[in-house]
Amino acid sequence: MLSFFRRKKTIGLVLSGGGLRGIGHLGVLKALEEYNIKPDMIAGTSAGAIVGAFYAMGNSPDVIIDKLPVLQFFGFSAFRLRRYAVFTPQMFYPLFKTFLPEDDFGALKIPLYVTATNIVTGKTQFFSEGPLFEPLIASASIPFIFPVATVKQEHFLDGGIINNLPVEILQGRCDKLIGVHVNAIAPGKQLVPTGRQLFDRIVHLSINNNVYNKAHLCDLFIDPPEMTRFSMFDKKQGRAIFDHCYTYTKELLQSKAISLT
Repeated sequence: MLSFFRRKKTIGLVLSGGGLRGIGHLGVLKALEEYNIKPDMIAGTSAGAIVGAFYAMGNSPDVIIDKLPVLQFFGFSAFRLRRYAVFTPQMFYPLFKTFLPEDDFGALKIPLYVTATNIVTGKTQFFSEGPLFEPLIASASIPFIFPVATVKQEHFLDGGIINNLPVEILQGRCDKLIGVHVNAIAPGKQLVPTGRQLFDRIVHLSINNNVYNKAHLCDLFIDPPEMTRFSMFDKKQGRAIFDHCYTYTKELLQSKAISLT
């Protein structure tokens, strides 16, 4: 039953972006914990970086999902229509203050690597030390939804633009690698989606190739199906996303009981 995870191996966990679909990572983490699989290091992009930070601080998946509904984000108070952006990054701070008592990578109980896209160099940049909040905001700054983020006078957008599964930062640092992707595309209707649905579809059609081209590098790749039927922005779907990813991961781990021994 997943015996190679029970030996004293160093486990790395890589979490993709996905907007509010990143809540699915919590369901995956809960299922992994029930199999006594806990990461020794985490790398994350966008929502995966934020969830990774909350978990790395010692918050349990159940505690995080229980507190999320009462927190205000992606709401009217965060709406700040401006050129090139819809929401203010200030919406992240109630989240951070709830789950991250210190703005410091060093306060985390599990080492964390956060990715963001440097829009000048066009390359992925990794953050793993120093102040924590600014790199998390940079990693989650979805183009045209949030403004360009600045960290140490450099300019960044969402890490998922060019690297939505940053496995390379953990290669050579761990014995076993688990990748989690929460953006599997659901079959679309014949009618062309409009507005927010169209934006969502374009984003994930463009970034999924940089995930699936690296999935083979993971010892275990967790890719719950039809995730794009959930919105990137609707917090009301949070519990359904959590349950879907938890159930899928439990079933996947059970199916791997023989093949991964």
